[in-house]
Amino acid sequence: MRPENEWFKPEKLRVYYFLYEAVGVVILVAVGALLASLGVLADAPRWVVGLVLAVPLAVFVFLTWWIPAFYRTTAYRLTDDEIEYRRGVFFQQKTTVPYNRITNVNAAQGPIQRLVDAGSVGIHTAGYAGQTGAELTLTGVSDYGEIKDQVLAKVRQRRPTATEGDDDTLDDERAAIDRSSTLGGEELNELRRIRELLEREFGG
Repeated sequence: MRPENEWFKPEKLRVYYFLYEAVGVVILVAVGALLASLGVLADAPRWVVGLVLAVPLAVFVFLTWWIPAFYRTTAYRLTDDEIEYRRGVFFQQKTTVPYNRITNVNAAQGPIQRLVDAGSVGIHTAGYAGQTGAELTLTGVSDYGEIKDQVLAKVRQRRPTATEGDDDTLDDERAAIDRSSTLGGEELNELRRIRELLEREFGG
């Protein structure tokens, strides 16, 4: 279990990214060897050959520098009310997800993550920041299953809040019900029952 209110780093993130980089290098070398065996670049000008070699080399050098730099800036924190995530090599960013906005938490481990004994925790929200997928993903952590359980325990302790737009919708429905006082007795009682259900559901 991760301590509350303490920043922690995804300890497997760096080696996980380097492994991805190694896989990419192997693929590029294999493609280059195939092209050379087929003589595709045999008649090409030297500058074209140089460009074909320089671009992958530049990407490799950049990623080799960027991965440790990104790792140094990356950290997560589980507080009593929310999950915080900060990162950014060139531009510092911070994401905050309150527990009462979370609708689903899932843990996953892909084949490359399995090689480094790491996994990911996806934090899903509804109607938050305009996203339908994971609002936040904790990647490169070894105890991804325990983190998932820890977050779920926090979520279950809190009552979900209305998503964006729900408050306005609820107000409109209440106003419509209030304006319906001219209806007959049965219809009015039914509308009042609906209003009471809405108030109990959204804490009105």
